[in-house]
Amino acid sequence: MRLSTLGLAAVLSVTGLTAAGQTFTNPGEYNNYIVAEQRAMLKKNLRYISKAAHSDNEKKIDSKRVELIKQTELSLNKLAKMPAYKDDKGFKEQTTEAFYQLLKVYSEDYKAVDMLAGTRTATVENMEQYFKLQEVAEHKLQAINDSVDAAQQRFARRHGLTIGEDPEGRKLAQYMAQVSEVNAYQHKVYLAQFRTEKANALLSDALRAQDAASFEAARVQLQTDAKAALTDLAAVPAFRGKDAQYRDAAKNLVAFYAGMCEKQFVQMQQLMLRKDQLTKADVTAMNTCINQLNTGGQKFTEAYNRAGNAFMAAYIPVMND
Repeated sequence: MRLSTLGLAAVLSVTGLTAAGQTFTNPGEYNNYIVAEQRAMLKKNLRYISKAAHSDNEKKIDSKRVELIKQTELSLNKLAKMPAYKDDKGFKEQTTEAFYQLLKVYSEDYKAVDMLAGTRTATVENMEQYFKLQEVAEHKLQAINDSVDAAQQRFARRHGLTIGEDPEGRKLAQYMAQVSEVNAYQHKVYLAQFRTEKANALLSDALRAQDAASFEAARVQLQTDAKAALTDLAAVPAFRGKDAQYRDAAKNLVAFYAGMCEKQFVQMQQLMLRKDQLTKADVTAMNTCINQLNTGGQKFTEAYNRAGNAFMAAYIPVMND
């Protein structure tokens, strides 16, 4: 989602390395030194991603972002002390510029993402902006890392290196691609269902206040939003062509409220219009509708939340320190 690993140079013997001044006479070791710094940043970044995916604790998430910034600053400092390899400045300069741009993404773009996290559920527009900021930052990181990869490939060709990947590098790269895939899918499902939340909340408020006019306005809005959400969800395929549990749980939740809008909520609004003249049968009918709302709402909401948690847990592994 937020960074793709560089290819690793083939293993070469350690020759001509002076630790204090970081002077290299072996191009493989020079390459590996730069890649090692990128790898350190990548691991910090993955821990940030994992925390953001599996935690609602905004302080802990931001703490991981700050750790990532510190690691990036450290790596930038190390690269600044490196000389160019045999006056070949391209790889070092491109990587240094890339690390600087990464620092800006972590310091500015993801700070904006994390700052919006606390208010993202306030409106659909906030949630859309929250997801958009995430995706913009991801695209920036991909472009930055592509530029470094190109610079590394040029360096390898000039100095006769064969670039390959070790198992760890391959695993991390796969993880990053998987995170991006999962987030894109989760955004579609979550945002579709989330479109019904505001009208649903207004409907609940009107019910508590026994305000028939406000209840009807909220019912009409919820009906419209639920229809749009079901249309959006119908266009979402099963994840990887086979896992439909999260999408279907969202569809079931939205469909429940759409169904209530068609029948029970209409009946409840009509009863509220004459709330001071209800018969015993009317009271029984109102209570039945309320029980259906409470029981069904809880059932489908819990199923949706479980499916969402299971989806993220299945496809974004937890990365601990």
